[in-house]
Amino acid sequence: MKRTRKEISMKRKLGTLMSCFMIASAVLTGCQSGNQTSESKAPEKKEINLLAWGGISDEGIQKLEELTGYKINYTSFSTLEEMQSKCMSKSMQYDVAMSSDYIIEALTAQDKLEEIDPAKLSNYGDIKKGYLSPSYDPDNKWSVPYSGGGIGILVNRDVVKDKITSYADLWNPAFSDQIIFRDDTRIALSIGNLVNGNDFNASDKDQIKAAGDKIIELLPNIHAFANSGYKLLLNGEANILVTSSADAYKAAKELGNWEYINPSEGTHMWMDSYVIPKGANQDAAYAYINAVISEEYLTRKGDETNWGYGYTNGKVEQKALASGISQDLMDISYPSDDVYAKAHYMSNIGDAALNYDEVWTEVKLKAGSKISQ
Repeated sequence: MKRTRKEISMKRKLGTLMSCFMIASAVLTGCQSGNQTSESKAPEKKEINLLAWGGISDEGIQKLEELTGYKINYTSFSTLEEMQSKCMSKSMQYDVAMSSDYIIEALTAQDKLEEIDPAKLSNYGDIKKGYLSPSYDPDNKWSVPYSGGGIGILVNRDVVKDKITSYADLWNPAFSDQIIFRDDTRIALSIGNLVNGNDFNASDKDQIKAAGDKIIELLPNIHAFANSGYKLLLNGEANILVTSSADAYKAAKELGNWEYINPSEGTHMWMDSYVIPKGANQDAAYAYINAVISEEYLTRKGDETNWGYGYTNGKVEQKALASGISQDLMDISYPSDDVYAKAHYMSNIGDAALNYDEVWTEVKLKAGSKISQ
């Protein structure tokens, strides 16, 4: 059948439109296919949002990234109260956080933590028994202990000959101007509580006042209050150091004739532990915790490892002994389980903390220049 010019023209236009449509479709399909291929090839970005004490080195973070396979976004804090505030803030979701005693107690009371499943941590079984079941987490439901220590008494036995077995023995008049005492409100006044026969975490206002009076009675024996007093001991300014086990360890390494005492009243123990904030990426959290408590991470520096930190992994202590560190020295930072069984941890005392601050202000006024040397 013969077509008219009009029909032929219309057919050509339709053919051209169809060709354009097919080309456009092919281009669009190709682009979509290319995007899907690109997306499928791009690996999922794995990150951990970490909240921890300041001081973790770049080298330490790099090692943890190697062990976990995650990029670590590290946010630091300088006080436990700052940690609590950041952990509860809605501006950032942390996957894992370092915390301790009374703050862990406060966070669990506010339902801000995920329960811990030890089955997801292959290195959990290496944690020494003494570090587990602290008073603030007796069932180990909310925290995984990383490192711990106590507030004990280190004595230079070349100078001090009197027997010391307890905090109470520090009030011996023979120790005039011989003591470097821990400069910490709760620790100092809680030691006063124990010596007075009261609970370490006493919240009664009169008992807290009595603890302050007890510390004031000790002032003639105190040469200085200090957060880290081992250098004052080593240079001979005083010969009795009431401080953390990590600080005592550093001093004992350089002293020839020393004794370290875990007080008979039960020493104050601290524990840095890891917790998982509510809503965290739990796969990331468990990967981090398992790595940070591992022997491989904790002893990564070999003989240069700081053995005095009191790491909870029992293999660290054994490795230190094998490297030639003496048992007596290791006992400072790695005490026996019975020492931990008698330990006193700080608990959440609420508004009573204000009474401690008020009483400590009175002690500082009496102490004058002895504070914070």
